[in-house]
Amino acid sequence: MRDSEKVTYLNIMTDTLKKKDILLNELKTITLDQAQILEKEEFGTDEFDKTIDQKQTKIDELLKLDDGFMEMYEKVKDTLINDGKEYAAEIEQAKALIIKQTDTSMELQALEEKNRLKLSVHLAKGHQKGKDFRISSRTAAAYYKNMSNRHQDGDSYFLDSKK
Repeated sequence: MRDSEKVTYLNIMTDTLKKKDILLNELKTITLDQAQILEKEEFGTDEFDKTIDQKQTKIDELLKLDDGFMEMYEKVKDTLINDGKEYAAEIEQAKALIIKQTDTSMELQALEEKNRLKLSVHLAKGHQKGKDFRISSRTAAAYYKNMSNRHQDGDSYFLDSKK
């Protein structure tokens, strides 16, 4: 006979997996938004930072759900191992959700890697722009310093036509 407390724990675990599935899909959407931001020629750091904050919130929620899931699993683990046939429907539903989440996680990892590479390109461009700016600034400063030192040396830029 099925224990109603165990069924309740299994239902909570299934609900947790469903919430986790929703969060993973939200993370995927945010990651796709990041990809669009990174596609733009002018990279908006504020816009990108906003998506990072959104992702962190979702990740924190996922971690809480994982902790809750593991807590529930510890309560029913022995029952599932010993009386798994009795809870086959709940176990199959959980397996299906976990497989779906694994697929979504793999998609997320692939998207994250693409975004990481795009971000590296943007940062390299930004670094190069900064480097070019520093070189231009140094060149201009050296030019102006050189020009101002010429005046101090007493060299004249004008020819005296009377001599």
